[in-house]
Amino acid sequence: MTLVELLITIVVLSILLALGVPGLQDFIKNNRVTAQANDLVVAVQLARSEAVKRGTRGVICAKKVDKDECTDSDDWSTGWIVYSDVDQDGNLAPDPSGEDCINFDCIIRTRGALNKTTLDGAGENTIGFLPNGLVYSVAPYTLTLTADNCEKSQVRTITVTRRGHTKVTKQDCTP
Repeated sequence: MTLVELLITIVVLSILLALGVPGLQDFIKNNRVTAQANDLVVAVQLARSEAVKRGTRGVICAKKVDKDECTDSDDWSTGWIVYSDVDQDGNLAPDPSGEDCINFDCIIRTRGALNKTTLDGAGENTIGFLPNGLVYSVAPYTLTLTADNCEKSQVRTITVTRRGHTKVTKQDCTP
């Protein structure tokens, strides 16, 4: 192999990488946004099914940073908590020992902060379900998941209807 052949091979590889890497980055961003939207849908459905199963309210709320507590903020990017609201007061008050889920609120699942995306709750920091599976507040809830440095259609709108059904819609980024 001569030096000229090696240089031509390097140039061709450089061109192919220059064309392929941006497409790969978009692919990764789209997959990240889709996976995080699916995580949220699963958590919402878990809160609903736990409400029906336990015969009490099931709640999903925006999580405080590095704490298993609900926040007053509508920024869900810090994660969320799914819990059974046994005392039906809308506030998370679990058993300090973490063992009594009959007399105290029970944390069912938590999710940590999202990576390279933002999740806006449009003024809502909790979504709660009645024992019959219906949401117990104003519906529909709409949460918007947006990739950092959003390009093309890297926005997902997650809607929770009054009946507790979820729908994910793919949208274009806003300029």
